[in-house]
Amino acid sequence: MVLKVTLDTNCFFDYFEREPCHVQALINLQAQGRIEIAMTTRVMADTHNKWKGRGTSPIWTKIQSFPILETVGSAFRLDMSRLDSEDYLTSDADAKMIDRLREIMIDAQVEDVDHLFGHIMAKRDIFVTSDSHFQNHQEELKNEFEAVV
Repeated sequence: MVLKVTLDTNCFFDYFEREPCHVQALINLQAQGRIEIAMTTRVMADTHNKWKGRGTSPIWTKIQSFPILETVGSAFRLDMSRLDSEDYLTSDADAKMIDRLREIMIDAQVEDVDHLFGHIMAKRDIFVTSDSHFQNHQEELKNEFEAVV
């Protein structure tokens, strides 16, 4: 069985700008065929927002060379999504799930909630992050959404 791993945006900042060791270990596991690495469409929005609209973000340019097999869509948002992306319009049930994720991760940014929503909807196995918005709610996310953080 190949585990489906979704990376949060901070994993890319770690890999390219801080401490790459844990992300490199994931890349090695992917090369061995043991995991499949993906990111959500919010990684692009996150990196562009942190660059504050000053052209193409240098970290996004680096991410383009990262060995990712899949990009996972999330809720379509006018201020973040592109028409040619994997993002999609949500149902009432999806909106309720997003609202519940916001309740659980009360201080999280909308991008954080969307990362996890996309991960859950794609039925992926493990969400990798160093962000406390996720880590502080691991148990509740696992119990309510079967989301392993």
